[in-house]
Amino acid sequence: MNMNFFAPVNIVTGKGCIGKNTDEFKKYGKKCIIVTGKYGAKSSGALGDVVLALESVGTEYIIFDRIEQNPSYASCKEAAEMAKESGAEFVVGIGGGSALDAAKAIAVLTASADTSAKTLYSMDWDREPLPIIAVGTTAGTGSEVTPVSVITTPEGMKKSFRAPSLYPVTAFGDATYTMSMSADFTRSTALDALCHCMESYFNRSANDISRTFAVRGVEILVRMLEKTVTCDTVPLTFDEREEIYCASLYGGLAISVTGTAFAHALGYFLSEQYNICHGNACAVYLEEFINYNAEVAPDEADGFFAKIGCDKDTLINLIRKNLPDTEIKLTPEKINELAPRYEDNKSMKKCYGNADREFAVKLLNKMFV
Repeated sequence: MNMNFFAPVNIVTGKGCIGKNTDEFKKYGKKCIIVTGKYGAKSSGALGDVVLALESVGTEYIIFDRIEQNPSYASCKEAAEMAKESGAEFVVGIGGGSALDAAKAIAVLTASADTSAKTLYSMDWDREPLPIIAVGTTAGTGSEVTPVSVITTPEGMKKSFRAPSLYPVTAFGDATYTMSMSADFTRSTALDALCHCMESYFNRSANDISRTFAVRGVEILVRMLEKTVTCDTVPLTFDEREEIYCASLYGGLAISVTGTAFAHALGYFLSEQYNICHGNACAVYLEEFINYNAEVAPDEADGFFAKIGCDKDTLINLIRKNLPDTEIKLTPEKINELAPRYEDNKSMKKCYGNADREFAVKLLNKMFV
């Protein structure tokens, strides 16, 4: 039996959950910094609801709303300096993965005396991070329930760090905030959730609990990805949005145990260098990921497809219909430049079979040359 599991997040969900649970905001101090991007937190209504909640319990706040799509160390450090100066005692992240991951980094940098990038990524922190409250506005990241943050280094590379102290103390999940998402972003974030579930399932670190979460997430997404294909002409209902949000949380809970696999590892450079949305950048590899695992782990693959009630070809077709065309072309020289990233890569090593540097180079040549 392998059912080891640790997730100390108070998950509060449902329509209007912030307004119904304002006391959560007074548990962690009298002043906070709210961390968001420029638009999503405002247009979704989440920022307004958080501000009302904070004001209702007498908690002071400052707002940092300059988090990028791929949050940078520089922005996180700037926000942390602002938080230190104001005396913030906790961090509220509002948004998708970018804002929530940034909130985790800012919680570390605000608490620490040493705010260097080296210290941030080493996890050799001199103090515990500030408490983090996470408010999700997209349905893909699952960062609300994970101990992981992915922040772009000063050198321009996405890099993750992970620690139990990075779990948010409270995660608010109200699918109302996903209603304002564009059709393209809806599809991209749903595919990100699918990547999380599948990369967690086909993972050397998987256990019974993580696989249960992963299967449940994919079961939902198989149904919902039929609808996201046409969501620009037939808008999703609140109930459908809520189902996708649930799948996102299942994916987050799954990767909180396992981490991701090669689709994420290979997807990072597409976001960094070609401005492809994170979900699409990872999902472009899903067809290869599925076929790879069907070959190297046939028993696990057969069990997976039996559990989700969907065959391999049907799932691949759904992924294709939701992915936009990717016009990326790479030269062999460019691939050789990328290759060192996959030497002893932690996510690659979690895959079944032998997904090493040589495998990565062959796959990138196959897909992009």
